[in-house]
Amino acid sequence: MPENQRFTLAGFQVSRKLLVGFADSFERLNTSILTVHLRHGKGDDYHEINACVLPLGETAVAWLKKSAWFLPRRTVVYGIGGAKEAARFVGFGINALLEASNDTSIRAAVEATQSLLSRGIGVCGRVPIATLVRIDARGRRVTGITKNVGYGGMAVRLFRNVALPQEITVNFVLPYAGSFSLAASPRWYAGRLAGLRFQPSVQEAALRRWVQEYSLLGCSGGQPLRAKSAFV
Repeated sequence: MPENQRFTLAGFQVSRKLLVGFADSFERLNTSILTVHLRHGKGDDYHEINACVLPLGETAVAWLKKSAWFLPRRTVVYGIGGAKEAARFVGFGINALLEASNDTSIRAAVEATQSLLSRGIGVCGRVPIATLVRIDARGRRVTGITKNVGYGGMAVRLFRNVALPQEITVNFVLPYAGSFSLAASPRWYAGRLAGLRFQPSVQEAALRRWVQEYSLLGCSGGQPLRAKSAFV
């Protein structure tokens, strides 16, 4: 990373301890960040914020949408909440969902997005995104939250352990792209995390465009800087 460029993570309605947890998790992956703890009505003096973490509630989301530095599909968003909140704010573009504010959840969110911030995903990569998925599995309804989505498939964390049939239909909504209904098949499992491959579809072109639009999200390339903190 050029010496005058650095990653900045802003926190709103979150504790300073949580931001320290994020900084520590990024450090473990050799990526240092500047953390900024923002209060309501503050933050417009910051114009190069690359990521933010906030609870998924009306007040926090409304504040972020009005922030001058927030750029949809360019600012990495960490949302604190569950499946209900993820579905409610699906159009917002939540890149990683933290169902709790503990170290395990923070570490998982950072691991899912660190490469996106440090080098970008490329037009053929998987976009880290949290959106509700409803799977039609031969008459059974299975639901989950995506970990990432690409034009060729997705990784989804199922709400319960279940073996999926080889022919399924996945239904989901992507921010700034609308709804999708795609034939798919499971390729691998890791606990409740499942990798699904999409079958060829007329919606593939729309998925490709969506990935391409996200391919420049965050920052790309470079060497990490020393971690710092700021409070406004």
